[in-house]
Amino acid sequence: MNARFVTGLVAVVAVAAAAFYFWPKDATAPLATTDGTQQTTQQAATNGTVSMETQLSGTWRSNADGKFTREIRADGVIIDRYQGDATAGVNGQWKIVDLAKETNPSVPLASFPGKTVVKVEWEGGVETTYFVVTDLTSEILTTTDLTGRGDVTTYARVH
Repeated sequence: MNARFVTGLVAVVAVAAAAFYFWPKDATAPLATTDGTQQTTQQAATNGTVSMETQLSGTWRSNADGKFTREIRADGVIIDRYQGDATAGVNGQWKIVDLAKETNPSVPLASFPGKTVVKVEWEGGVETTYFVVTDLTSEILTTTDLTGRGDVTTYARVH
């Protein structure tokens, strides 16, 4: 290996380690309310204190396959990564779907009233997928794939 490659690799690892160390960690404790009660982030979202977009934002590691992570960013970017894969990951744009306004969905969204459904357009629209959020806390995210075989994936928050 040449020295430039090794130096570059060391620099990338150092930046990644610093980002991981200094990145704000989400609290695992329940949220306190003004009336002295406590609520989970899911309850807070329904009360309008924390948006669903904010709750979903973060990096999530699959409980079934620890090498798979899904980064969901508040700016609408989603990135799936697999540890050991040399590529940067699969990128897309995500949004929470308004079930009444979604036109021409590839899945029967009307059968999920009251649920949070997320639409992802991967790689500039090459593929569109949908998943429903079935459980969301500050530390756990569970989704059901609506586009494929209906796989249920549970994630733990990385940060």
